[in-house]
Amino acid sequence: MHWSSSSSVESIRAAAMRAGLGVMLAAASLIAGPASAAPFRPADGKTVIHVVPRWVTAARAEARSLDARLETDATDLPAALVKARLAIREGRASADPRLYGRAQAALAPWWRDASAPLEVRILRAVIRQASHDFAGALADLDSVLAASPGNGQARLSRAFVLQAMGALDRAGNDCRALPRSVGLSAAAACTARVAALRGDGALALERLSRVMALDRRADPAMWRFATSIAAEIAGALGRDEEAERLLVAAAEGGTDLPSLVAYADFLLDAGRPMDVLALLADHADIDSALLRLAIAGKASGDPRAGGWASLLAERFAVARAGSGPLHLREEARFELEVRADPKRALVLASENWAIEKEPADARLVLAAALAAGRPEAAEVVLEFVTATGLEDRRIERLREYLRSRPAGLHPASLDPPPHTR
Repeated sequence: MHWSSSSSVESIRAAAMRAGLGVMLAAASLIAGPASAAPFRPADGKTVIHVVPRWVTAARAEARSLDARLETDATDLPAALVKARLAIREGRASADPRLYGRAQAALAPWWRDASAPLEVRILRAVIRQASHDFAGALADLDSVLAASPGNGQARLSRAFVLQAMGALDRAGNDCRALPRSVGLSAAAACTARVAALRGDGALALERLSRVMALDRRADPAMWRFATSIAAEIAGALGRDEEAERLLVAAAEGGTDLPSLVAYADFLLDAGRPMDVLALLADHADIDSALLRLAIAGKASGDPRAGGWASLLAERFAVARAGSGPLHLREEARFELEVRADPKRALVLASENWAIEKEPADARLVLAAALAAGRPEAAEVVLEFVTATGLEDRRIERLREYLRSRPAGLHPASLDPPPHTR
């Protein structure tokens, strides 16, 4: 099936409207609005800005009911665990770091306790992973699995933390050791991603697609996650039509922000910034979406681009002042694609590479090195790519640019543009 430049974006928004989960008048206001960064203010109480999904409303009500118990006794472990899980679930769907902060607050009595209950350590690892503290997350998960080797949740989490760190041998071992309790799609997604990162993407995608077609009991959130991994593999292989179909499926309903952001990155890679503005119009309060809006706004000449860039700069400054976790990948991409400061971008991308070694991180270092006229800075990444066997046509394109193009070119000046998803 062929997806036109706007049909897939519109299908997501239409599905969201049908489900009562979309943006109505506010979306149109944001798309056509002025350059100012002032928030949208409805003219009357009848204007629908955003309809919160029912499960979020129920989760928030349950969290409020737990507050009274925790105010009475902050060490009420069952209440703390439930509240932390609710906050993490909503935090994952909305990509809002404040919700991970709430989860951490619920676990405060045990936060620094190395011998905390296993359930606390697993949730603590999830929170640490979300703030890019991979070493802390790994320490917690290692301790859980030392005590309980059959814990599927901890082993699955550790497998993906290890993938993010570039430790593919250990990640593969964990994927193969997953118990059946994690579900077929989760295990298949884990194994497929490691295989793809090792250069066997075509077979990995085939096997993952086959399992997902058979697994009718998969949890919806896990199904979206597995679908996003399948889309990532398809994109690396250059199978763009398949990748877009999968991304549209993962983002259907418009309420899972990581899926929407992944689709936005695909659209940026495809040179479709106007579709990004439509897709993320109602999510400018979340940094990951705001970054894509700023990139798309600059590429399309949208008058709001300057306001989005200023807001992002403020938020990165606040994080650097110690008021929040650093997200080096996002900040490096901001410097490269919004501020057009490749030297600063390369510094940040290289710092990030020391911590996180996903394909997106590799692309970012290569693009920044190219734009900064520093091809030697890309060598450590290219050595890693060669050692792992990773095959990604976008990384290969950047490798060729580094070999053949003049130094100092900004990626936006190249055809096709190697964006840094």
